[in-house]
Amino acid sequence: MLNKSVARRYAEAFFSIAHEANKVDAYQAELGKVVQTIQEVENLKQYFAYPLVPTKEKKEVAAKIFSKDLSPVTLNFLLLVLDKKRQNYLEIIFKEYEDMADESNGIKKAELISAMAVPDAEVNALAETLSRSTGKTIQLKLSIDPALLGGLKIRMGDKIIDASVAKKLEMLKKNLKQAKIS
Repeated sequence: MLNKSVARRYAEAFFSIAHEANKVDAYQAELGKVVQTIQEVENLKQYFAYPLVPTKEKKEVAAKIFSKDLSPVTLNFLLLVLDKKRQNYLEIIFKEYEDMADESNGIKKAELISAMAVPDAEVNALAETLSRSTGKTIQLKLSIDPALLGGLKIRMGDKIIDASVAKKLEMLKKNLKQAKIS
């Protein structure tokens, strides 16, 4: 398992450079393109991860592939990641960078978990309500979990709002077990 704190340090450094240059969104798009290309091009991820391929070769290949599409700053960042043998962290670095960019732009991502599909109008209304209460723009991602039976859960970072039928039944069961019959 990869250490998220390592990825966070690289993401923070790159984000700091992007923020100073006022190019947070542009560098995010470029880094996303790098990650996507590495995932989509057959065997490229394995090539960069293979320890017997010299770092110099990996950097030359990366420069050939990405030099036309990336700014010099993003390309240098990619070459640094390869030089430090942190290529396996690129996806996590990108996710961390995305989170920092969202935070910088006042966006917070949340997950809406429901027992069944929720109409878009209701999802939008809920996102708007959450946005007003948090002061940030909330982006809801919908997922379905039939185990909830009904109701919904909202997960925002480390906070969970559980208004599901399953949770209410669990609490009722707990209360009934603790009830004293006289």
